[in-house]
Amino acid sequence: MKDIKTSLTAISKLYNTKKPHLLDSINLICTALEKLEALASYEYYGDFKGVPNIAYYAFTNSENISRPVQPEMFHYNRRVFLEEFNILMQSFQRTPDQWTHEEKKRANNVVYTGVMAIACCYDLWQRGSRKTPGTFFEIFMAGILKEVFAEYYFSKHIPLTEFLDGEELGNDAITEATNEDIEGDSEEPELKDSVSSLSTDLVIKNVSSGKSLVIPFKITTRERIVQPFAHQRILDSAFGIGKFSSFIVCISETQQDKKNTKVNQVCVPGTVKLYQQHLAPVRGLYYCDIPQRYDAPDMQKLLPVKTVGDFFVDAYHFFHESK
Repeated sequence: MKDIKTSLTAISKLYNTKKPHLLDSINLICTALEKLEALASYEYYGDFKGVPNIAYYAFTNSENISRPVQPEMFHYNRRVFLEEFNILMQSFQRTPDQWTHEEKKRANNVVYTGVMAIACCYDLWQRGSRKTPGTFFEIFMAGILKEVFAEYYFSKHIPLTEFLDGEELGNDAITEATNEDIEGDSEEPELKDSVSSLSTDLVIKNVSSGKSLVIPFKITTRERIVQPFAHQRILDSAFGIGKFSSFIVCISETQQDKKNTKVNQVCVPGTVKLYQQHLAPVRGLYYCDIPQRYDAPDMQKLLPVKTVGDFFVDAYHFFHESK
């Protein structure tokens, strides 16, 4: 894992200093795929018992087993992944609003493969670094989004000082940042949320229109699902409704049931609906592997739940929709 950890630290430094890092991320994913192919087995693990049933695979070595992997979305072969990524980059020569269903599916699967390759390596060989795959998810997505919004301003922080009027906005109101330091990074830790700013994973701002897209990236929402809704409530209160909008982008909600050798989808639809209705509405919830419960009509009526491929299209529409 030393090569993966060293590369990830270097990519993190590029990202934090706003330097190009997408190709470095792709090289790291290829290294992870090669390591998994050479040193781990990739086999059927069990089904999610839904409608329909979904088969999941997992990587194993002599000591550990990885998180469940959806084989229909995961490009196990490094060469296939590179081909799909290169075709995706060609798709960005056209704006995402012109994408076909196949192009959205390709974008979804490239993101899923990239994040899951890193996550599975950490599952097998570095189990103590639970937060690092989520950090890579943020870095990888930011690199791809730079292809779509190259002229826009990217940041992680939203200044709040001018709205505080000398009053402290306590840490209970502004929840802790989701960004985590990558193990081995020698840089000074990034400041967490304070009384003067709100931190999230990524903010993309169209300087000419003033509109900003706030994007929390989460491998799973089981922890701190309230955070994006709480942040949106603060932004609506501070800036007015419409200036900032949140799109929550996730990988899956799968969980292994090792006792019964099956996969569960752990969802909290009641909680999400409660926050969407009574805390602050977000614009969309996106998954590479959409949980079946979130694809149900009652959820879709209240909060659009789509693929990560659709996210690129909707993010483009957000900045180009008429006021």
